[in-house]
Amino acid sequence: MKINSLFSFAISFLLSTQLFAFQSKDFSTKTNNIRNSVVGEINHKPILFVSELSESLAAYSLEGKELWNYKIDQPSVIFEIIAEDINNDDNDDLLAVAGNGIVYCIDSNGSLLWQFTPDHKVRLSEIAVVKNGDKIQIFAGGNDYQLYEIDTNGKQVSSTKIAGVVRKIETGVFTDSGKQSLFLMTYSHDKFRWEFMGILDADSKQVLKEVSIKKKELKALTKTMVTDIAIADINNDKKDDILFFADNSFKPFFSALDADFNVLAEYAGNKKQVQRYAHSQGSFLASRNEIMFQHGGVLIVLDTKGKLLNTGGERYGKGVYSDFVYEPKSNQLIGAGTVDGGNNVDFFNLSKDNWYKTTHKKQGRMLAVEQNLTKLYNQILEYKTPSYQKKSNKDFVMITKNGASDKVEKLDGGNVKFVIQKSPKEATDRTYLVNKIGESALKKDKRGKYQDSREQIIQMARDYEAEGQPFTFWAGHGNDPFYIQIETLEQILEVAPNTCYGFVYAEMDNVEDPRVQYFVKEYLPRLAKAIRKKNRAKLYFRYKNMFWAATTHLPLWKDVFLSGKYSDFLVPASEDTSNRTQDLNLAGRIGMKSGGYINDFAMRLIDDNPTSWRPLTPGGQNSVSPYLRQGVMMAAYGARYGIVSTSGFVEEPGLDILFAMMKSGVLPVVENEDILSIGSWHLIKDVDEKLIHTVDNHHNIKQYKKDDENAIFSLAQMHWAGTNIPDNDFSKIALGVKYRWLNYMPEIPNGMVAIAPIESAKELSEKNIPFSISNSKQGFSNNEFVSAKKYASELKKIVEMGAKRLPILVKGAAWSAIKIDENHTRIILMDSGYIEPQERDVTIVFQHRKPKSVQDILSKENLIVSKSQMDVKVPAGSLRFIDVTY
Repeated sequence: MKINSLFSFAISFLLSTQLFAFQSKDFSTKTNNIRNSVVGEINHKPILFVSELSESLAAYSLEGKELWNYKIDQPSVIFEIIAEDINNDDNDDLLAVAGNGIVYCIDSNGSLLWQFTPDHKVRLSEIAVVKNGDKIQIFAGGNDYQLYEIDTNGKQVSSTKIAGVVRKIETGVFTDSGKQSLFLMTYSHDKFRWEFMGILDADSKQVLKEVSIKKKELKALTKTMVTDIAIADINNDKKDDILFFADNSFKPFFSALDADFNVLAEYAGNKKQVQRYAHSQGSFLASRNEIMFQHGGVLIVLDTKGKLLNTGGERYGKGVYSDFVYEPKSNQLIGAGTVDGGNNVDFFNLSKDNWYKTTHKKQGRMLAVEQNLTKLYNQILEYKTPSYQKKSNKDFVMITKNGASDKVEKLDGGNVKFVIQKSPKEATDRTYLVNKIGESALKKDKRGKYQDSREQIIQMARDYEAEGQPFTFWAGHGNDPFYIQIETLEQILEVAPNTCYGFVYAEMDNVEDPRVQYFVKEYLPRLAKAIRKKNRAKLYFRYKNMFWAATTHLPLWKDVFLSGKYSDFLVPASEDTSNRTQDLNLAGRIGMKSGGYINDFAMRLIDDNPTSWRPLTPGGQNSVSPYLRQGVMMAAYGARYGIVSTSGFVEEPGLDILFAMMKSGVLPVVENEDILSIGSWHLIKDVDEKLIHTVDNHHNIKQYKKDDENAIFSLAQMHWAGTNIPDNDFSKIALGVKYRWLNYMPEIPNGMVAIAPIESAKELSEKNIPFSISNSKQGFSNNEFVSAKKYASELKKIVEMGAKRLPILVKGAAWSAIKIDENHTRIILMDSGYIEPQERDVTIVFQHRKPKSVQDILSKENLIVSKSQMDVKVPAGSLRFIDVTY
């Protein structure tokens, strides 16, 4: 026995030392982007499990061999994966939980063992496994205030009522008993603090320990946005600790709490590390007794007391990973995926003291995207407008601190006016405002200092006029509509008639706010009068949620945006990058412009985190591809203005590619009558105010209702972010959207369905254009409102009728068709995956008119039409521009 034991030990030692010395080579997966990664073991070898954002799960050897790939049903955000041996075969299986409300258990061989979902609609986002002896308990939670226990056969054991929406469930040894229990953290606010944080007994579900947000020692933690949580025993007391990786006003923050919620370690970053929506991801490195986390481009290494040991990378650096996982057997740290859509797997050798300085070459999907965009840019720079394309006498107007490169400026197929934006905040006394609307007039935005006098602001405008510098001022926000007061605005327009391009307002959606009411009733008429003297300045309104599809139909806003009173200078924009209903806002703005209610709308390209529930978001993207394609989609439906500011993360040439499209004429200024891809319309009658308020109240995530899915604009509240949407939903039926997350560029398989007020019904009827009607929650049929589920078939029929009347129909990509002249149409095709770039197989159908020829205007490739259709490919993360000659 002793000899056998010694022999076994020797073999084990040799194997372990071989593994310890093993250094994997970086590779890319066959999947699309990687959101989650976790290590496990199959046949006693370390394995990397990964998940895409929304569609598949996969297993890879550390050498990069794909072992299996499993496609989930009902695409939605796959929020978390964990590796555990569920069926006791000594191989790790994969558990995954998705926004579609399903828990998946995938066998180590890649087949489905089982799946679980509650008996009602729920968005599940967190999962954990408790193992005590031979007993295995699986726990999942999401937005319906329940903690679900599932057995190893996928059957529900129990559900326990909890307070708040689940932010995190983790397993660990948190008590002296040595047994595993559950760490539970829930939120009621979309970003900060917690509703409940404590330890639960896995059997009884009783609270063993709990900590209040009022605990003095945790004050710093309550003010951070926690973006990652890990469990590890960092103080060697045989009890697990809780590691929080967070964002504090865009600075990195780390805190470690012991099982009694005492602070063990804390690290607060400095101003030099500030990066917008960098979003920290981290891990405990047991072999080095170190803590690492990446905050944007900066990689931070701490000791277990929170002392800074080393940093790598750089501020706004490249290669921002989606996830990190520590692999102990090979002593490697794995960086998996990138937040802009990467499918790369990169290794850090932890046996090296300078491991944090390791650099990795771009590979896989994002290398392909980079190459595709480089090719696109070079082709645009060589493009010459054809004789049949006339140059527009209108400018694209881009509000941005960045102009175009010299290469782009030389292009002459279109005009782009670059306008700077400044944000002075006026310190003028507000007594007269208080007398008009009360003490609320004194509320100010905490994000800025009110230190500019009226005279100083007017002088800024006067100086810009003298310099010939086009400018806008950010003049108000929902936190304070009066950054700049009306008398100052009027004088700015007087002293800068040629260079003032207007004023920006953001998030002033609350119709009950007396400040908003005063702005609408007093400011707008005076601004209209002042602006119309010179007819150049515009008011740019930035709103998110589903403002442009629904909230604008409330009486106060309807009078502003849909009455025609101010159509000449209102420019709707949308903060889509922190919104789960981007598709609705796009359809709403297209309907406003194409319906004649406004003259212009704006693309809003900004580096806000692109999801909706911010702690679960990806961070700032290195690739310009998402911003570029979003901008083109809006311009292709008539957006002539842009409020543009990509982050420091974005690589060159950045939005120069977009500006090149505009300057070259590849992307023309699009007039209403030129759009040939609006199939049908959806009209809003007596909009449902209750539905709107639940969506606009986006910081409150405790709003779950079982019937949220029974609406035309369904599951749009914050707590549904990432979920799949039902068959009765407008976004799914009309726009081809599958889930509430990143839908800037819906595929619109039946053409665009524009959203407009009921007042458009008469004109559409006269033109025999099909339209559907709802109040945003219920459909309107046979002169009465009916449930969304009952209305779904009628909505589908109307949308399909609209598709049949289009001259061109596209399947497989986001698209637009634009009339260049009577015999030429430009089809714009876009990879529709915002941070899921991939090559798209596209079918174009010509329905009523046979083309004479079809050509890719950039590659000059002549395309073949067979039986009134053709198949083309759109490169990953890129676009194609195709001209049809009749």
